[in-house]
Amino acid sequence: MGERRFEWGGLSADRADYVTAAEALAMLEVLALAHTDLEVTTDLRDGAAHARFARGARWAVVSTPGSRWFSVETDTGHRTQLVDATSSKDESARLLAVYVDVAEAYVRGDAVPVPAGMFGATSVTVDVNGRAVVLTPSLGRRVRALFGR
Repeated sequence: MGERRFEWGGLSADRADYVTAAEALAMLEVLALAHTDLEVTTDLRDGAAHARFARGARWAVVSTPGSRWFSVETDTGHRTQLVDATSSKDESARLLAVYVDVAEAYVRGDAVPVPAGMFGATSVTVDVNGRAVVLTPSLGRRVRALFGR
């Protein structure tokens, strides 16, 4: 009997439009070339491709296993994430480019804090090519803000 691996979201490795973490890493490395004024490091760990964009103490990390989900996390604990189990290779490449743009806009300092609602935590809005993208604090940060910690 052959080895069977669990694939999150029901995607199997033989799906024609499936993007692997290694392919996503290659895409991230190409996208990073456009940002020569930022410190960029890329790696593959825990089954996901990561690209860290930094300038000084400010940083944002883009991560994805290739298909299924895409995220940006920042030095302040803010994040945005998209879960899309049906994205094709072309859609995955476009989504990855958007998430790199979000990280780049954050690191360049184009972030504006906004109240995040009744829990007292602050969200951050970044302008990405004329569109406002909201980065929210993690659940842990929202709970700590609720209790004033």
